[in-house]
Amino acid sequence: MTTLSVLVATAEQEVFRGEALMLIAASKAGELAIMPGHAPLLADLRPGALRIQCPNAKKGQVDELCVDIVIHGGYLEVQPNAVTVLADAVERAEEIDLAQAERAVIRAKEKLASATEKDINLAMLRLELELARLHVVCRGKGIAPRISR
Repeated sequence: MTTLSVLVATAEQEVFRGEALMLIAASKAGELAIMPGHAPLLADLRPGALRIQCPNAKKGQVDELCVDIVIHGGYLEVQPNAVTVLADAVERAEEIDLAQAERAVIRAKEKLASATEKDINLAMLRLELELARLHVVCRGKGIAPRISR
């Protein structure tokens, strides 16, 4: 089974280093799915979920996700069978409070609804980030989000 060597880090810490079958990230140009053999690439990442699918070394099976985190923007570099993600900041599902995440989505929607033309892009980015936080914490708990776009 061909895998990718993946490194996810912030300026303060190494978040993940390991083998992966696939990495999914939100770039400013759209969502990227990186698999072994992907062409070299540099991408500017927007705030959102970063999902990594890893091989299960014990059984030769695939774990659904071995890493499911929220990144607050950053950069992604793809080289032959290697991916490096340098994130501005990272949040893990266990660090996110579900009720707080739901309230943050509601606040972000309200801000977007009342945003001026000047502030609309920032309000949309904030809503994307808060929705990503909500979806990551819900996946971590195995529940469906009660709030959507």
